[in-house]
Amino acid sequence: MKDHFRFKALAVACAVTMLAAGCGSSSYDDPVPTPPAPPPSAPPPVDPMAQEDAAASASVAGLIAFIQTVLASLTQETNEPRNIDGITPPVSDTTEPTSI
Repeated sequence: MKDHFRFKALAVACAVTMLAAGCGSSSYDDPVPTPPAPPPSAPPPVDPMAQEDAAASASVAGLIAFIQTVLASLTQETNEPRNIDGITPPVSDTTEPTSI
């Protein structure tokens, strides 16, 4: 009978020990903090040459206005080449020719 009592006492002691060990807290229970949201990005700067290219590609009148502006701004001291790769000349079968 004493052995039976010792076995129950040992089983209760083991159960209490396991329950006590399982109730402990750890620092890993805290949720991982989320990183702060990045600040809203500013819109990209407007490229004036891209705007001119878009206006010149939109219509024949826009292309003529672009050419007139470029020719009017040229002087002997500021003759710098301007890249026109972004311009797709519009085509019109109904527009009358315009002098530049």
